Amino acid sequence: MRETATIDDPEAAAVFSHGRGRKILLALVAEDRSLSELVRLTETPLNLLHHHIGKFLRLGLVVIARAERRAGAPIKFYRSTAQSFLVPAELMATTPGHGLNARLRATLDRGLSGAIKGMSYSCENGRPRMRVVKAPEANTVTAELWLELSLSRTDAAALRDDLRSLLQAYGSRSTGGDQRYIVHAALAPG
Repeated sequence: MRETATIDDPEAAAVFSHGRGRKILLALVAEDRSLSELVRLTETPLNLLHHHIGKFLRLGLVVIARAERRAGAPIKFYRSTAQSFLVPAELMATTPGHGLNARLRATLDRGLSGAIKGMSYSCENGRPRMRVVKAPEANTVTAELWLELSLSRTDAAALRDDLRSLLQAYGSRSTGGDQRYIVHAALAPG
């Protein structure tokens, strides 16, 4: 098995932009797995696994690592052809987080539609200001926060690191609460 495989085929690159296919393929990095193991591990129906594994074999992303003899057809065990895969930016069908981004937008729109009364636009100290006006009866923790900052490169890097640490701290506190949340923090020069 190679340590890293650089993807040069657009069809193979597309595998990494789809959550289910990516999950199945990456489950084959750690160890050889049979289809029945993959069904349990990835919660994917067997017929759909057959489809994905066939495609992965054809694209050279997976190999049959071994087969165990038994009465009837042998049990095949599959393995990825590399420990990691590099998909060049020009072959990426979507940016990282694209699927979650769409889910987050839809969830925010639903959550905010009943939680806000509207938007207030004004000018304070010569600067435009936009403020969310909450509905008085709103009882939601849905939030969308935007802020434009003037930062040095050093401060921007420190903010990035602080945001990452904060999200990781809450991620490690995840104790199976009654509600799942999608969190997105972004920082980019404007």
